Amino acid sequence: MSARRSAMFLSAVALAIALAAPSTAPAQDDPDTGDGETEDEDTPEPATPTTLRRPSDASPMAVPADFGGSLQVVRAPPGTASTAASSTGGPEIFPDARRVWMSVRDADPVPIEAARRGGRWLCSGGGCAAQTGDPGQSPIGDQMLRSIKLQTPTLPLPLTVWGRLTEDGQRLLDFDPVLLGRRSYRHVCAYRPVADAPRSPSGAAAAPAAPSPERVDVCRDGRPEPPPADAGELTLGMQWPKQSEMADFHYLAIVDSCGNARVQPFQRTFTVPVLEVASGGCGRADGKVLRVFPGGGWLRVTAFNLHAPAAANVVNATYRVTIPPLENLVESNPARLLFPDPLADDLKVDCGPTPIAPRTNAGSTPPPGAVRPPGPRAPGAAPPGGRTPPRAAGQLQGGAAAGQRLPTGAQAGPAQAQPPAPAPPPPLRAPDVDPSRPGPQPLAHGAVVISPSPLRLGNCRIRLTGQAKHRLVAPLALHVSLTRTDLMRGGAPIELLQNGTWIVTPSSAEFPLPPLAEDFDGDARLRLAVYSDPLSPQGKVVLVSDAGRVASSLRSNEPGDPERARRLVGSVAIHSVPLCGEDNFETLEAAGTCFRAYLTVPAMLATLQVTRAPWVEKPLVTRSVLSAVGVALAVDRYDPVERRAFPIAAQLGGFVQTLGEGRVGLLGYVGVAPTVPILGTGGNTTSFGFLAGLGLEYITNESGPDEGLKPAAFLSAVVQVGQAAPQVSTSGRASFGTYAGD
Repeated sequence: MSARRSAMFLSAVALAIALAAPSTAPAQDDPDTGDGETEDEDTPEPATPTTLRRPSDASPMAVPADFGGSLQVVRAPPGTASTAASSTGGPEIFPDARRVWMSVRDADPVPIEAARRGGRWLCSGGGCAAQTGDPGQSPIGDQMLRSIKLQTPTLPLPLTVWGRLTEDGQRLLDFDPVLLGRRSYRHVCAYRPVADAPRSPSGAAAAPAAPSPERVDVCRDGRPEPPPADAGELTLGMQWPKQSEMADFHYLAIVDSCGNARVQPFQRTFTVPVLEVASGGCGRADGKVLRVFPGGGWLRVTAFNLHAPAAANVVNATYRVTIPPLENLVESNPARLLFPDPLADDLKVDCGPTPIAPRTNAGSTPPPGAVRPPGPRAPGAAPPGGRTPPRAAGQLQGGAAAGQRLPTGAQAGPAQAQPPAPAPPPPLRAPDVDPSRPGPQPLAHGAVVISPSPLRLGNCRIRLTGQAKHRLVAPLALHVSLTRTDLMRGGAPIELLQNGTWIVTPSSAEFPLPPLAEDFDGDARLRLAVYSDPLSPQGKVVLVSDAGRVASSLRSNEPGDPERARRLVGSVAIHSVPLCGEDNFETLEAAGTCFRAYLTVPAMLATLQVTRAPWVEKPLVTRSVLSAVGVALAVDRYDPVERRAFPIAAQLGGFVQTLGEGRVGLLGYVGVAPTVPILGTGGNTTSFGFLAGLGLEYITNESGPDEGLKPAAFLSAVVQVGQAAPQVSTSGRASFGTYAGD
């Protein structure tokens, strides 16, 4: 019993202590005094990392802000005022701030640029000390880089090219973006280095005097150029170290190894756009965008304040971030190259002769909107960040003169006038193709018309054209399918290609269609489709639209299903029309309906014929059954889409008929007859109906004198046997025909 009472007494004491603790803790940890200064203001600076004091309504436990692993930390002495006298002897707002080009995003650039020039800020009066950390690679700084993403105008969501973890915890590069175009940043305005000659921000007018901290112009961006479809923008996804995330910083400065800096508001999770320099060195810095390299590199990320310390007396902290290589030339199975999706006009089907590429002049300029690849510039071109003349109204940016600098009065002198540079000769271009004439047609999910002979002879092919072909440096795997859709086999369309694998290489960008014989006749409906094949082992390039779907399959040890990974890139419906198509493809709008001419054999079942002129002599009326057979050239109008002819055809022909009593007539006529087929569809013109016509008949007589040439009119019930297809059918009937188009 005494033991139970002891336990109850101890429990009551513990409960009383727990209830009393919250009421006393705020009074002990309240850092604020009546005049706004902290109670430990006069204490010396601690040697250990500072702790961030929390508000009075927060938890009593102090949360440390550890800056271990940083490249540099700048600390201010306690009580430093933000309005100290201007001096150039203090540290910079971030390392090498005076030497780099700086662009400010989403923040007021005036106080930042003024502080960079030596204006008033927290450390401008001196007293701040920079503590140098480890100058080498830092694991804490490297962990700031969380992902590398790619964004293009055709991507609905950014594509992660680096940042996924493997089974052993390593981050790998999934795709190499070196083949993509680069977005233009020429519109970005940046402040020049303070150590350079006194000038205004890039893109502005020349400054009359040296820059002063008291007078800073607002750097305003120009109008951005519309990015082409294959222009990619790399974005670094970064996260500030968790050990120091409780520090209250206001700005972030990201500096590359080429002398470019980007300043933006501080966020613990932030993104930074960069430009991949595929060849050459840094070039001239311009501050418009940060630059990274395929072989890797590094960035310096600095969080800083201008008028208040972030944690106790910390003014800024700098970390070194390693950028991994964006290409892999060592491993046996490197990351696949990303390639822009072909445009609607890049894939074309053609049955004509192979075109010869036009020769371009060496001095020709790139097309408007084209992004110049990195590398040394031609003489006379302005360096990155150079001032460009104001554009006239309606002038397109990115044109031939967009990167040329015109001399100003301050540069050329008042008495010297620079003559205008001679205009470069226009590039030699191939003649424009008349869309109303047959020729190569794009696989833009439309429909085209062609005669059967080029497909039967194997004269057709698919070609990859455009800028995509010239940029391709590795094999691209595609899959070609050619199916007949008007006939079914087992409930599915008939596939006419046994092997549709198409490996596009820099030296070969054509896929020849084989001669079609089996399961193909003159009148057929075909569907030609080209699919991407990202999981093909023969391809080393992945289209941008396929990368997000197949990223996990490319990293997996178990290969995925190549057929399920395919995606339709381009297609076209082909109407093979006998006697009503050209030797090359033409659109349905250009083809329309056509006149076709073919031979037919009419056999008269019954004929009512009137010969001689009624006003000259007694009419001769002949009624005969199965007494005439002939041959005629029939002309009708045919719709290749509906596969239906106009029900009446015109005929020009002749036939031999037996008139009885030893007389034989040779009748040449012009008439009309039905074209409604009775033994098939399409090119089959075998029909039953009436044939009416007018003509001249020469009548011979075996038992008497010939009756001579006489006019004739007739109406016959006929069966016409014909086929408007230039081939020999399986029944053995010969078919003949010629083409007469609109």
